[in-house]
Amino acid sequence: MTQGQRIGELLVAAGLITPPQLEQALEEQTQSGGRLGEILVRRAFVTEGALTQILSNQLSVAWVSLTHVEFRRELLSLIPAELALELTLIPVLFRVGERKEKILYVAVDDPTNVPAMERVSEITGMHVRPLIAPASEIRKAVRAHYFGEEAG
Repeated sequence: MTQGQRIGELLVAAGLITPPQLEQALEEQTQSGGRLGEILVRRAFVTEGALTQILSNQLSVAWVSLTHVEFRRELLSLIPAELALELTLIPVLFRVGERKEKILYVAVDDPTNVPAMERVSEITGMHVRPLIAPASEIRKAVRAHYFGEEAG
């Protein structure tokens, strides 16, 4: 069973989408590729927020609302703007762990994207931990905090 089927089944079980909606989205995914969650949101079968919460539960990754994060320049400077845009992620918290290791928490829309976490780790020299957030919130935060664009 693929992860796409599992998330689809979880959404059906939670009553957020119907089995026919899942079938339509899986058919589109088979034909054109892409991520099942994005297809379901694009077709307005499920909200991005509901999808994020289901993914958070499925993957045991905490979710974060970026409207409640204070983005400081020191934090943002750890990851180049272009990389934040490319990988759809933004740094949200830095802390020192129990063994004095540096840990950077980043908001991502896909916490299973291990290569993205590894790239951020290589660039920052820190341990990287994912927090899940809706892709649109991440893109909006990147535009606002890296490029100074107004929320629109």
